[in-house]
Amino acid sequence: MGWVFGFPLTLLIKRVPNLIVVFSRPGPVFADNSKYFFLYATSLRDNKVSTIFLTESTSIQQSIIHAGGKAIMHPSIQSIVVLLRCGKIVTDCADWSNFGAYALTRGAKTIQIWHGAPLKHIELDLYRKRLQLTPFRLRSLLKIQKKILGRYPLYDVVVATSKQFIKEAFKKSFRAKKFIATGYPRNDILFGLPEGNTTAEKLALINVDKKVIEIIKEKRAQGIGICLYVPTFRKDMTDPFEVAINLKRFSEISKKFNLLTVLKLHPVVKKYYNIIHDDSLIEYPPLADVYPIMKLCDFMITDYSSIFFDYLLLDRPIIFFSYDLANYLSNDRDMYFDYHSMTPGVKCYNYDELEYNIELLLKSGCIDKYADFRKRITDFTHDHIDNYSTRRLYDEVLRI
Repeated sequence: MGWVFGFPLTLLIKRVPNLIVVFSRPGPVFADNSKYFFLYATSLRDNKVSTIFLTESTSIQQSIIHAGGKAIMHPSIQSIVVLLRCGKIVTDCADWSNFGAYALTRGAKTIQIWHGAPLKHIELDLYRKRLQLTPFRLRSLLKIQKKILGRYPLYDVVVATSKQFIKEAFKKSFRAKKFIATGYPRNDILFGLPEGNTTAEKLALINVDKKVIEIIKEKRAQGIGICLYVPTFRKDMTDPFEVAINLKRFSEISKKFNLLTVLKLHPVVKKYYNIIHDDSLIEYPPLADVYPIMKLCDFMITDYSSIFFDYLLLDRPIIFFSYDLANYLSNDRDMYFDYHSMTPGVKCYNYDELEYNIELLLKSGCIDKYADFRKRITDFTHDHIDNYSTRRLYDEVLRI
């Protein structure tokens, strides 16, 4: 429908160069790089630039407006008009082209800031593998479908955290006229939240579980260690608490070690554990913005999630609980890098090893032997270690 009705209009309507539309992932989501780019652009109050956030969620729209930002429901008549007029699209997801947005934005500059420095294959690399598994006679139809929908487009700019990542991953997974390593907007928050009841602070706290933050701060004040556990998803949608961790035992061990573990499941995983009343385990909502709590955590446990690349900026220990590594590599995702040489932390392949290494880490005061390894991977992953990533990106966007 976008091509039939919208595309002809793009030939008639003149675009406004400094009208920027920001897309995030579908659903009630205000997080990741799109959120923090929008936060920065809005807080500047530049009269020459208008930045509008498109969302499918009424609650997110109202929260943004209440905080002093501009937000429009999408799809809607209003969003169609804005998409026909905007000069630039900034997004961190693959689904921005839904609801005819790709056809409606013909002629606008597109900036893909993605939602993670990839350890695992993404976008074009996944698509190529999918094509290989598609019957030969259907491949052309699949290619035509993706072309019409605007999947895997030629972006004007794709953003990464380092030149090395551009070379090793992003140039293989995206088509773009230009790749830049400005750093990720969401990582600026790791250096501190905006303060002073400003528009920036109000926007930063949208889609954040403030109750969990208060609990974490209270526990830290009591001298209790904080662990952030962020497992990624599997194709079969299983999670560690189904196949590798006994939740009750994990809770008991956390109490024994004087530890609060914050569990943040991947948004794709639908299950959500009601353990909010446990003194040693607490959930963080899967769709909520986890970045404001990362600085409050003493160490991280993950598996194959690329979130650890961002956590490296804090130079704190990471435990890699890769209990299903062989199965994951063969049945879920290929990786851009050798897993062992790119993950700077102890590897645990079963629950007993995990428990042992948590205890070891806490007894050492959260000091491990992987500091040099972390530094090496941080230097590879991040060209900039500061809180100016969004400023660099914003300046680049205005120059396009």
